[in-house]
Amino acid sequence: MNTPRSRPLMSRRSALTAAVLAPILAACSAGDNKPTMDPSASAYGTLYVTTGVLGAKTIVAHVYAQALRNVGYTVEVIGHNNNRDEYLAALGATENTRLDVAVDFTGDLLLHLTKNGTLSPAQLQAEHQTASASASAASAGVTLTPSATPSIPADISPSPSPTPTGDPIKPRALSLSDTLSAIGKIIPGHLKLMDTVSAQNRNVLVTTNATGARYKFNSLNQLPDVKAPLTFAVPEAYNTGNYGIALLKNVYKYQVPATKVANESTEREQLLTKDAVQVALLHSIDPSIEDNRFTMLEDPQSTQLNQQLVPLVRQSLPSSAQEAINRVSSTLDTGNLTFLLRLTSGTNPVAEDEAAKFWLDHPRK
Repeated sequence: MNTPRSRPLMSRRSALTAAVLAPILAACSAGDNKPTMDPSASAYGTLYVTTGVLGAKTIVAHVYAQALRNVGYTVEVIGHNNNRDEYLAALGATENTRLDVAVDFTGDLLLHLTKNGTLSPAQLQAEHQTASASASAASAGVTLTPSATPSIPADISPSPSPTPTGDPIKPRALSLSDTLSAIGKIIPGHLKLMDTVSAQNRNVLVTTNATGARYKFNSLNQLPDVKAPLTFAVPEAYNTGNYGIALLKNVYKYQVPATKVANESTEREQLLTKDAVQVALLHSIDPSIEDNRFTMLEDPQSTQLNQQLVPLVRQSLPSSAQEAINRVSSTLDTGNLTFLLRLTSGTNPVAEDEAAKFWLDHPRK
């Protein structure tokens, strides 16, 4: 695996200028609640924060990085190539290749860890316990017998072995707390989930007003009545496994005629506005929905995942750093996150690091 630092840092897209931000200052209050500096922070060395995989996580990663700088840490922001296995491995890597903080979406992360829902958290937790017990025994020179293998905890229902059509965790039915609980049980022991960003978010399928009017649909349950062959723009993970396209067939009895895989939300937005596709998957916090007046298709059967941004950190991260991260998460409500996304996108975007510093120095009312 290439080390995260071998990839280029996120480029500065534009300078932050008074002209750009003057209208925004009216909506902000003075930053009068400065975080307390940690005098021991400099002794930790450089903290490495990754932007994780896709879209909104980039600006959030820069906000966490700036918040850590504000309490005394030296921080570097690292880009990744849309690979969860890579950043999870780097969070557990040695000093020379380590990451300290990563940002991800809860629903997507759970699907990744459970192989698109084919593995249950109970199954994975039992495997982790077995591996941990075996490693501990091996270091002590002891060979475990089968009876020493940890059993599945009583509070987690067992599930069958993974099958191509099985969906033991039923991700669409999980609440945020259940999703976090499941992730917490199956991430490696040296990692820790921090508080989720308070912004409300979920996956949504959207279309343009023109397309919705042309084919007379504004809800997923109307898709089977659409006679035209609609093309969907979706991330790769949505196109495979038990979740996403498969659920539209199983729940709404709609077979998607064609898909275009586009992992970046900006690419899916462009495909939709150009009518290269007729439906696209976005996050409900994406400002492009309002900017383009996209129609969010109703989902009466709740097939689309709830998605909260959540930081993952090393368990060894100092308490002052963890507190700085949680403080950011508690204030990043839907309005603030949408504000930051809008500030760093569009025709005159502000660089993420500058936008993060500005927002922390001038919290919105």
